Amino acid sequence: MKHVMMKSALMLAFAASPLLAPAQSRPLDKAVGSMDIAAAALLPSQRIEGLWDEQVEQVDCHSGAPLHPIGRGTNLFLHGGALVATNNAPPTVMGMTLGQWRHAGGNRFRARMRLNLFQPPLETFTGFRVMTRDITLSNHGNSLTGTVSVQDYFPEGAPQGAPFCARESGTRIASP
Repeated sequence: MKHVMMKSALMLAFAASPLLAPAQSRPLDKAVGSMDIAAAALLPSQRIEGLWDEQVEQVDCHSGAPLHPIGRGTNLFLHGGALVATNNAPPTVMGMTLGQWRHAGGNRFRARMRLNLFQPPLETFTGFRVMTRDITLSNHGNSLTGTVSVQDYFPEGAPQGAPFCARESGTRIASP
């Protein structure tokens, strides 16, 4: 049993080493200027990959007029199209966000994400939220803007309330 556990631990360490190597060789506090080169060197379909700090505000869906700030989040766009995000809401209100992204041509990307919703204080599951994002990267690839369409759903999948809209802006924290 001990041999099997050690073998499993070694396999896990070797499997994770490609993921850890870039993090060890490129600290997060590097100057953005040095990341311009890394982002610019990527294929257009890969330029969004990396870690992003984002701000989101709710807007009127018809006019685009700002309504109120929603919050701040961190997004990790992974190679191959996976997306993991967190936000500044307590985990007893919103779960981790998972999603997928794809290149939509030029500096444009499209993402679809989902997170679970909870009602404190008993942390009751109240449904889930689906977000569709249309994202545009800056020419240098270190900032983004986008529009977000949001729909909440009851646990059984029926829409909960009307959809709402948001606007996002983000700054790259780290390149792949």
